Amino acid sequence: MDNERALRDLGLTKYEASAYTTLLKEGITGAQELSRKSDIPVGKIYEVLSNLNNIGLVEFQRSRPRKYKAVKPTIALNNLYTKKEEDTKNELENFKLKVAELETRFSNVAQPDHTEIQFWSTMIGEEDIIKNMKHMLDETEKEILHVKPASITKILQKQKCIDPKTLIPTIIEEFIKAAEKGIKIKTIVPEQIFLIGLKEKYEKIQDPMIRTMIKKNIEIKLLDCEYDFILIDEYITHIPIHDPLQPKKMFGELKVYDKEYAGKLKEKFEELWTKGIKGELNF
Repeated sequence: MDNERALRDLGLTKYEASAYTTLLKEGITGAQELSRKSDIPVGKIYEVLSNLNNIGLVEFQRSRPRKYKAVKPTIALNNLYTKKEEDTKNELENFKLKVAELETRFSNVAQPDHTEIQFWSTMIGEEDIIKNMKHMLDETEKEILHVKPASITKILQKQKCIDPKTLIPTIIEEFIKAAEKGIKIKTIVPEQIFLIGLKEKYEKIQDPMIRTMIKKNIEIKLLDCEYDFILIDEYITHIPIHDPLQPKKMFGELKVYDKEYAGKLKEKFEELWTKGIKGELNF
């Protein structure tokens, strides 16, 4: 890849890249001469040089006529990076403001009661499941009920598509975020690994208010059972999909919007909850 093409990949225009590389070769040069040597139209050369000066790639001498000099590449490229960083921050801030404005406008739009709908979607593989787990908070308003079957860690260790070292910490992190927002979380797990992971994460939190919210909103019970689901606000259910060719391996996850079905699962959860042994968080 030639230098001009590389500069264009960094955001410079064709003329800007040509002007800078030509100045590097020629040294101190006037605009008219640079126009001839770089094949940049005279009507464009001053605008191009002004742009390069603004982003820190070119310096000029206030003489008549003006003389131009390329900034040393190591410095010029760092200037280009800094300018891009500033532009990106400004762009993100503007984008954030537009998102907030649009959220407000959409909040005023009348929408159907989603708790009464019946709908389902599927997530396949670790990437989809992790992404959905991180979006779960956006849909949760009050409560998360979570139950995992016996020996879940042994099952996950056999996975090829889902890494327990990624999945379990992600679940813990999202549950902590939910607890911070005041969402109640009740989880039934068969082993201490979830408790250990939660305690490790908790000990790294310095804010006393966040620590209080976590202690208040997360409850854990230990129980060996065969059930495996997550219930959100009594109408959204997350159910794992096992691989038909290898039943002990997880293939994906099914997300179901069905209040009636979720109600039956909540009854089952409460039944399991009464059988479980309280997990001591020891915070």
